Amino acid sequence: MPNLMQNLLLVMLGASLGGACRYLFTLIETQLSTPIQISTLLVNIIGGLLAGIIAAYLLSKPDQALRLFLIVGFCGGLTTFSSFSLEAMKLLQNREFLTAFLLIIFHFIGAIGATFIGFIVTQRFIS
Repeated sequence: MPNLMQNLLLVMLGASLGGACRYLFTLIETQLSTPIQISTLLVNIIGGLLAGIIAAYLLSKPDQALRLFLIVGFCGGLTTFSSFSLEAMKLLQNREFLTAFLLIIFHFIGAIGATFIGFIVTQRFIS
Protein backbone atom coordinates (compact mmCIF):
# COMPACT_ATOMS: atom_id res chain seq x y z
CA MET A 1 0.00 0.00 0.00
CA PRO A 2 2.81 2.51 0.66
CA ASN A 3 3.91 2.21 -2.99
CA LEU A 4 0.37 2.98 -4.14
CA MET A 5 0.20 6.03 -1.89
CA GLN A 6 3.57 7.26 -3.14
CA ASN A 7 2.46 6.77 -6.76
CA LEU A 8 -0.82 8.59 -6.13
CA LEU A 9 1.06 11.47 -4.53
CA LEU A 10 3.37 11.74 -7.56
CA VAL A 11 0.38 11.82 -9.93
CA MET A 12 -1.49 14.37 -7.79
CA LEU A 13 1.52 16.69 -7.54
CA GLY A 14 2.15 16.52 -11.27
CA ALA A 15 -1.53 17.03 -12.10
CA SER A 16 -1.71 20.04 -9.78
CA LEU A 17 1.23 21.67 -11.52
CA GLY A 18 -0.10 20.79 -14.98
CA GLY A 19 -3.53 22.18 -14.13
CA ALA A 20 -1.99 25.36 -12.75
CA CYS A 21 0.00 25.81 -15.97
CA ARG A 22 -3.13 25.30 -18.03
CA TYR A 23 -4.86 27.98 -15.96
CA LEU A 24 -1.96 30.37 -16.57
CA PHE A 25 -2.36 29.82 -20.31
CA THR A 26 -6.03 30.80 -20.05
CA LEU A 27 -5.05 33.97 -18.18
CA ILE A 28 -2.63 34.89 -20.96
CA GLU A 29 -5.35 34.22 -23.52
CA THR A 30 -7.64 36.80 -21.93
CA GLN A 31 -5.09 39.41 -22.99
CA LEU A 32 -5.28 38.29 -26.63
CA SER A 33 -8.01 38.62 -29.21
CA THR A 34 -8.15 35.38 -31.17
CA PRO A 35 -10.97 33.68 -33.10
CA ILE A 36 -10.27 30.31 -31.42
CA GLN A 37 -9.25 29.28 -27.93
CA ILE A 38 -5.55 29.45 -28.58
CA SER A 39 -4.69 28.39 -25.02
CA THR A 40 -6.38 25.01 -25.52
CA LEU A 41 -4.57 24.48 -28.80
CA LEU A 42 -1.26 25.47 -27.23
CA VAL A 43 -1.57 23.25 -24.16
CA ASN A 44 -2.64 20.30 -26.32
CA ILE A 45 0.35 20.76 -28.61
CA ILE A 46 2.73 21.39 -25.70
CA GLY A 47 1.35 18.43 -23.74
CA GLY A 48 1.83 16.13 -26.74
CA LEU A 49 5.33 17.46 -27.29
CA LEU A 50 6.25 16.98 -23.62
CA ALA A 51 4.78 13.46 -23.55
CA GLY A 52 6.82 12.54 -26.62
CA ILE A 53 10.00 14.02 -25.18
CA ILE A 54 9.52 12.34 -21.80
CA ALA A 55 8.53 8.98 -23.32
CA ALA A 56 11.60 9.00 -25.55
CA TYR A 57 13.82 9.87 -22.58
CA LEU A 58 12.26 7.11 -20.47
CA LEU A 59 13.06 4.52 -23.15
CA SER A 60 16.74 4.99 -22.39
CA LYS A 61 16.34 5.58 -18.64
CA PRO A 62 13.14 3.93 -17.37
CA ASP A 63 11.86 5.65 -14.25
CA GLN A 64 8.33 4.83 -13.07
CA ALA A 65 8.22 7.77 -10.64
CA LEU A 66 9.23 10.24 -13.34
CA ARG A 67 6.65 8.77 -15.74
CA LEU A 68 3.89 9.03 -13.15
CA PHE A 69 4.82 12.58 -12.17
CA LEU A 70 5.43 14.02 -15.64
CA ILE A 71 3.33 12.05 -18.15
CA VAL A 72 0.39 10.82 -16.08
CA GLY A 73 0.35 13.77 -13.68
CA PHE A 74 1.74 16.91 -15.30
CA CYS A 75 0.77 16.23 -18.91
CA GLY A 76 -2.54 14.78 -17.77
CA GLY A 77 -3.24 17.90 -15.72
CA LEU A 78 -2.12 20.14 -18.54
CA THR A 79 -4.16 18.27 -21.12
CA THR A 80 -5.67 14.87 -21.72
CA PHE A 81 -4.63 15.23 -25.33
CA SER A 82 -1.03 14.28 -24.52
CA SER A 83 -1.81 10.62 -23.82
CA PHE A 84 -3.84 10.36 -27.01
CA SER A 85 -1.04 11.96 -29.02
CA LEU A 86 1.51 9.54 -27.60
CA GLU A 87 -0.69 6.52 -28.39
CA ALA A 88 -1.21 7.68 -31.98
CA MET A 89 2.53 8.35 -32.42
CA LYS A 90 3.42 4.84 -31.22
CA LEU A 91 0.98 3.30 -33.71
CA LEU A 92 2.43 5.40 -36.53
CA GLN A 93 5.98 4.43 -35.52
CA ASN A 94 4.92 0.78 -35.68
CA ARG A 95 3.45 1.43 -39.15
CA GLU A 96 -0.02 0.56 -37.91
CA PHE A 97 -1.50 3.28 -40.10
CA LEU A 98 -5.09 2.01 -40.23
CA THR A 99 -5.22 1.54 -36.46
CA ALA A 100 -3.70 5.00 -35.93
CA PHE A 101 -6.22 6.55 -38.34
CA LEU A 102 -9.12 4.81 -36.58
CA LEU A 103 -7.78 5.84 -33.16
CA ILE A 104 -7.59 9.46 -34.29
CA ILE A 105 -11.07 9.41 -35.83
CA PHE A 106 -12.64 7.70 -32.80
CA HIS A 107 -10.97 10.09 -30.38
CA PHE A 108 -12.07 13.18 -32.26
CA ILE A 109 -15.60 11.97 -32.96
CA GLY A 110 -15.89 10.54 -29.43
CA ALA A 111 -14.60 13.62 -27.64
CA ILE A 112 -16.44 16.16 -29.76
CA GLY A 113 -19.58 14.01 -29.79
CA ALA A 114 -19.50 13.58 -26.01
CA THR A 115 -18.93 17.30 -25.56
CA PHE A 116 -21.87 18.07 -27.84
CA ILE A 117 -24.17 15.55 -26.14
CA GLY A 118 -23.15 16.73 -22.66
CA PHE A 119 -23.71 20.34 -23.65
CA ILE A 120 -27.12 19.72 -25.23
CA VAL A 121 -28.38 17.43 -22.44
CA THR A 122 -27.20 19.81 -19.72
CA GLN A 123 -28.61 22.82 -21.54
CA ARG A 124 -32.00 21.12 -21.79
CA PHE A 125 -31.82 19.92 -18.19
CA ILE A 126 -31.15 23.37 -16.72
CA SER A 127 -33.61 25.28 -18.91
